Amino acid sequence: MDPKSAFIKQFGDLIALLRADPANQAAQESALAAAAAAVARQGLEVEAGVEWSSIPDDLTLKGRLLARGVETVRLAAGAEPQALLRLARALAHDGVPIPSTARVRVEMVSFMWLNPATSVEDGGVAPRTARNRDPQSPDRRRWEERRGAGRLRWDDLERRRTPDRRLSGERRLELINDQRAEIAKLHDGLRRGARHMAWEAMLHSASMLVRLQPRVPVGERRSFGIQVRRDIPARAIEALVDLAERDPTGRDRAADVLRWIGLDAAEVILERLRQSEAIGVRGFYYDVLGGMPEAYPLIRPLLHSHYTHEIRHAAVLAGRLGRPEAVDELLPLLAHRDERVRAAAVGALGELHRGSAAAGLQQALHHRDPKTRAAAADAIAVWRGGALALLLVSTLETERDWDAWQAMVSALGRLGTLDACQALATVALTRRTLLRRRGYTTGQRLAAVTALGLATTEVARTTLERLAREGGGVVRYAADRLLHGGRQRAG
Repeated sequence: MDPKSAFIKQFGDLIALLRADPANQAAQESALAAAAAAVARQGLEVEAGVEWSSIPDDLTLKGRLLARGVETVRLAAGAEPQALLRLARALAHDGVPIPSTARVRVEMVSFMWLNPATSVEDGGVAPRTARNRDPQSPDRRRWEERRGAGRLRWDDLERRRTPDRRLSGERRLELINDQRAEIAKLHDGLRRGARHMAWEAMLHSASMLVRLQPRVPVGERRSFGIQVRRDIPARAIEALVDLAERDPTGRDRAADVLRWIGLDAAEVILERLRQSEAIGVRGFYYDVLGGMPEAYPLIRPLLHSHYTHEIRHAAVLAGRLGRPEAVDELLPLLAHRDERVRAAAVGALGELHRGSAAAGLQQALHHRDPKTRAAAADAIAVWRGGALALLLVSTLETERDWDAWQAMVSALGRLGTLDACQALATVALTRRTLLRRRGYTTGQRLAAVTALGLATTEVARTTLERLAREGGGVVRYAADRLLHGGRQRAG
């Protein structure tokens, strides 16, 4: 399979899992690693195909690109897995803004929208045909001859008298004026909602304003943002967080608004995290703060807190923010007395794809606590697409804790690379006997075969076919079941 087809398949599976099975983190990590590997050496370009006669399935990459109005996704060689994950999460949702970075460039479809007050259904003017829009058409009518022009001819200075009105921007002025009227209406609703403490109405107006920002002319965006933030007082930020805690259905809109507000919202959410474990809404807090890189200076002091839950929250957020300077702050946490703090620090190092993070993961893989070693195996599986997979291979023979060993084998299976599959095949075919004590038990051999079933790469399937031919007994049976079990995959 060529890299582009592999990326479309694996990235589409990742989006489908995030949309249909968000709790299946193991499969998501495997699909993300495979998608990152497909663009590791060469750039790709994926087009949505907006002129298709039929819309693809909503759980495919093409279907989600069309549903979100994305025209083209251009991926540079070596695109970061974290950037791919952010794009997949945005495509899996229906309202989250689509991110674009230097290595992952997204081009949206340009839509020409009509003001609902002048739509055809309400008795307004229907859009002009392509022939009438062409200034060179011999059938183009003069203004006075047009039927239902919709407004009077404008003769003031704003009218631009150039040969090509389209290129000069005259027609865009109509859209800008309509947009300004809509923005003024939303601003009024925002202020009225804050004044009367109608928080749901205020959230609706604020989310609509946030979505309108990309359409605001560049020269006016700064003043637009200042005015919107000024209309959301401190008590309204607290109320928005309370509303999101009570109503899960409105959390996506609240997250967009809170991220757009910035540091004021970050301070409120961090204070909520510091108060308790925040079991019910912790994921929501992480999603909001994880999309605010400017909040790291507020998070960094919590890494040195005296309370373990604050350290864990800060470690997870440091990993989600992808700040390379956080590596030096996380490495000392590998020696923390609390195993949950160590696990959070190891998981964060797995998301920070910088040099010294590799040394920290290697150190955690040989920690005296088996749970920390298991966490290190999971982190190695996502660090730079499995660049440290050979560390897991060399540790399989010496690991004596079953849970940690199982985590290492599962990590190799999720990677699905050539080295990982060869190591799993060696485990599955090396039987422990009285004369060969360095082999593996039947349970370990079956675990290796099961781990191969987690991978969706062609190498993993070829390895399973080999085990179905060369393996004996339960290994051959398990490999055959995985090959012909008819597993259903999302997308």
